[in-house]
Amino acid sequence: MFKLKYVYPIIFIFIYFVPQVEAKKWGKCSWNTKKIVDKADRIMFAKTTAGKMVMKVKKSDYSSTIKMKFYSKGRDKMSVKIYSPSRLKGMSTLKVNNKVWYYMPRTDRIVKVNSSMMSSSWMGSHVTNDDLVKETQLQKHYTCHSSKSDKTFHVVTLKPKPSAPVVWGKIVMKIRKQDNIPVSSKYYSEKNKLERTMKFSDIREIDGRKIPAKMRLSPAGKNEYTEIYYKKIRFNVSIPGRYFTIRGLKR
Repeated sequence: MFKLKYVYPIIFIFIYFVPQVEAKKWGKCSWNTKKIVDKADRIMFAKTTAGKMVMKVKKSDYSSTIKMKFYSKGRDKMSVKIYSPSRLKGMSTLKVNNKVWYYMPRTDRIVKVNSSMMSSSWMGSHVTNDDLVKETQLQKHYTCHSSKSDKTFHVVTLKPKPSAPVVWGKIVMKIRKQDNIPVSSKYYSEKNKLERTMKFSDIREIDGRKIPAKMRLSPAGKNEYTEIYYKKIRFNVSIPGRYFTIRGLKR
């Protein structure tokens, strides 16, 4: 039997030489950074979401205000229907996974968006059909390149994983520390050129959840923007499955 005076050195040697378990990381950042980004990324999503929104589009030669009803199921299914202005009333968009359809009531036609139309504008806005289809989950398709924080904000730089099906070469997110609500996201090309900026504002509680009720997407170097304002929104409500069918586009 060992005497007590020999036990302490043995314990010390054991602890010293056992390999230390490295803290789990997300790219070059802490695992906690991933949680922060994921929460900010999912701020508007629930199992189901329904509501009304107003989209204002300002371009150098075009401007419009469109009022819509929308329904979504997670990130994979979305249905949007215009109810104002009257000239566009009844126009609908359906997204199911990576497919998009439009319904045009004036001609009573349903059009499936093909590959040549993916870069086209959605409803005349700065959002493209490709944006709708390739809406990414940041924690899934990106990894953290750098992160810094002050008393008020986290600023996180994300870069895509090698095989990720994404457009952007870099995304820089600014997130409020107090509640992980996004303030802005800057999108860069693969050549590190700023292409567009999304700003979030009018943060308030709607249906028991604090969210940014206004989002403005602006292309770099242009005095243009697309602004989306949520007039009404409800989370985790019952939505009939027919809303996410091609037949449902005409409802």
